[in-house]
Amino acid sequence: MTETNYDVVIVGGGPSGLYSSFSCGIRGLKVKLLEARATLGGRIPLYQENIIWDLGGAQGKLASDIANNLLDAAQQFSPDITYNQQVKHIKKEETGFTLTTQSGQEYQSKTVILASALGIIQPRKLKIPDTYENLHYPVSEVINFKAYTGQTVLLYGNPDSLSSYAILLKQVAKSVILVTKKTNFPNTEHFATNVTVLTQVEVSNFASEGDFISAVTLSDGQIIPVSQVLIHLGMKRETNTITFENFELETVDQHGHDFIKNKADTTTSIEGLYVVGDLGSYPDKNYMLAACMTEGSNAAGQAARYLYNTARGQLIVSTHNDVFKTKNIDMVLQYFS
Repeated sequence: MTETNYDVVIVGGGPSGLYSSFSCGIRGLKVKLLEARATLGGRIPLYQENIIWDLGGAQGKLASDIANNLLDAAQQFSPDITYNQQVKHIKKEETGFTLTTQSGQEYQSKTVILASALGIIQPRKLKIPDTYENLHYPVSEVINFKAYTGQTVLLYGNPDSLSSYAILLKQVAKSVILVTKKTNFPNTEHFATNVTVLTQVEVSNFASEGDFISAVTLSDGQIIPVSQVLIHLGMKRETNTITFENFELETVDQHGHDFIKNKADTTTSIEGLYVVGDLGSYPDKNYMLAACMTEGSNAAGQAARYLYNTARGQLIVSTHNDVFKTKNIDMVLQYFS
C-alpha cells in the first residue's frame, strides 16, 4: 500500500527534522515524518544530560529539555509521524518522489527533506525484552528526568554517562543506585546521600510484575527493588545508505564519510529535494545545534515556494503570526494570572 498526498516527507526525526516539521506546519504544508528508530530526538540523547550554551535564547538549558521542546514544537501542527521506518530508496517521479522503506512501505510526496544524518545510533542492549515500560536506554531515548520524582532509579553500565545522570536524578529521585562492573564512578564528590554506588558487579536477572520491572538481581546476590531502570552499555552506529532512482546527488568526502553537496539554503541539484543537518555539506557550514533551526526553516520555505510559488516561503514572526494569534493570547493571560 502506498501513502500519498503529502506536500513534504521528512526523513529523520532529529533536531533538523523536527524543526523542519514545525516550519513546514506553520506554512500550512501537509507533512509526513519518517523515523528509523522507535523514538525521536536524533543524537540529542547522546548528550542529553549536558547543558547547552550555543542555542540563542535557550542558553544554559538541559539538552533533554531542548529535545522535548523540539518535540512539542514539531507536533503543534499534527504531522503524520511513523516510527521504525528506515528509508532505503527514493525514486524521482513526474509529480514528485516515491520513498520506499525497509519494510517495503511506499510514501509519495511532492517534495523531500533529508534530515537523516550519517547513520542511525542504536544502544547496546541487555538480552531481555524491550517491552518493560520502566526500562530505558538513554542512548536512543530522550529522558524527562523530572518524571522520576520520588522514585527508586537503578542505573547500569557506562560509569561516565551514568554519573551525569545520577547528579541530575539525585535532585528528584527518592534513591539512585549506580551499578557497574568497572572499579569506580567519576564525580562521586557531587553525589548526595540518596545515591548508592555499587562497583564490580553486573545485573544478572530481573523480576517483573506485568509490564514493569519490580526488582533487579546483581551478580553478588543482592536483590534491589526498583521503580525505573536506565541502561547505558554504549552504542553502535548503523549506516543508512539510501539509493536513488532517476536522479543523482553529488557527494563530498569528508573524514571518510559521504556528505550530500547542497547550498546554505538547503537546496540541492534536484528540484524539490532539500538536505538539512549533518548530512549536507556546503562552504563554511555551521554544525552547531542552532544551525538546525535555520536549515529547517530554510528547507520549509524552499518547499513552500517550490510547491505554491507564494509568500508562504517568507513568514511573519511567530509573535505576530495568525497561526499563533489565539494561542499567544491564552499563554500571555496564563503567564500573568
